[in-house]
Amino acid sequence: MLNHSCVCPDALDRCDRCDVLVDFPGLHLVAVTQAPSGLLLEVESCDPVAGCPGCGVVATGHGRVMVEMIDAPWAGRPVRIRWRKRRWICLEDVCAVVSFAEQDPRVCAPRGLLSTRAIRWAVGQLRREGATIQGLARQLGTTWNTLWTQVQPVLAQAAGDPSRFEGVQVLGVAGHDVVDTA
Repeated sequence: MLNHSCVCPDALDRCDRCDVLVDFPGLHLVAVTQAPSGLLLEVESCDPVAGCPGCGVVATGHGRVMVEMIDAPWAGRPVRIRWRKRRWICLEDVCAVVSFAEQDPRVCAPRGLLSTRAIRWAVGQLRREGATIQGLARQLGTTWNTLWTQVQPVLAQAAGDPSRFEGVQVLGVAGHDVVDTA
């Protein structure tokens, strides 16, 4: 089945079903490799044009650069994503931007080490499963510090959101036994 909402030509013979498994908007799965540390997914975008973030002029393609990020585990194995990001140059003389790489905050924060999916997965595990940062870092194949620096701002933002209590009728504490020492 071809994805006719995509600007990629049909001749590239991409698999929509594989793209659904990756589930990042605008990215196509190019290759999957079984590495000693887990799965390695190589993805790329197909956007034929991009505007310069400095002046808005249509930029000129200038190859691709490979960026690796940590993704949520799949089938109990750590996953790394290698994103073949497009590199662009701005030919506008008065623009301060010379070159830039594509960014998509739905996939990963600029210069981020974890995909947005990995961060959502880790926060969910902390909330629902009582997991520890060290245990989650082990499952992701990374370090405590790498995970915590990416997850902590998300948790802080959620803690500051008063709407998280909407619809709550009663707060309670469970699992605590009272011991009479008298």
